[in-house]
Amino acid sequence: MKFRTSSIVLIVLTLVAAGCSKKADTTAPKTIDVGVVELTAGMPTDVDLKDGNTCRITPKKLSDGSLMLDMQIEKDGTVVASPRAPAQPDQPVTISIGDENLTLTPHMK
Repeated sequence: MKFRTSSIVLIVLTLVAAGCSKKADTTAPKTIDVGVVELTAGMPTDVDLKDGNTCRITPKKLSDGSLMLDMQIEKDGTVVASPRAPAQPDQPVTISIGDENLTLTPHMK
């Protein structure tokens, strides 16, 4: 009887441990790299992201020389996301949008 109880406890613990362990999602997010984007402070610039998607970027130049990028991601004319991101001129910046990343290098005119 003792052997049977110990076996049952061991089986239950093994099943619980196996059920609790989950493999991590190792799928890397899709990255859309649009390269260098010419921007003018306070003026919106549209960037084509393909597949009917557009990113409208309106930069604000901050007092320390850095930028704040206000963006609107549109799909078929409907705004689906409105991320904001700090950036440095002429330095790449990556913005996470859902399960995708958008990479761009802002260049001020």
